[in-house]
Amino acid sequence: MRLPLAYVIEDDEVIAKIFSTAVREAQFETVIIRDGVEAMENLESSVPDLVILDLHLPGISGINILRLIRNDARFAKTKVLIASADATQSEFLRVQADEVLIKPIGFLKMRDIAVHYRPS
Repeated sequence: MRLPLAYVIEDDEVIAKIFSTAVREAQFETVIIRDGVEAMENLESSVPDLVILDLHLPGISGINILRLIRNDARFAKTKVLIASADATQSEFLRVQADEVLIKPIGFLKMRDIAVHYRPS
């Protein structure tokens, strides 16, 4: 049986590795994506079950990635967790996300939240 797929879209290498490891512990296959252009390219070819999304990315912003996910029927079941230090922008986008997490976010908290959003 295949594991559900999670994209960790985060430009900070250390944070991306922490989030990826936490989500892997929640029984997801993880892919780390470090910029918005790469994220859009990956979203053209596959549909993740979970997206951990930073808002401030090089190339294309997380806001535009969120907009794409929410406006494309292919992603109807994709859960999006915004993980950002930008509390103001994150709160503005809360209605479009399944969860908003304000950095810093600990390993255990990310793992436990990912477990909650694991497809049944």
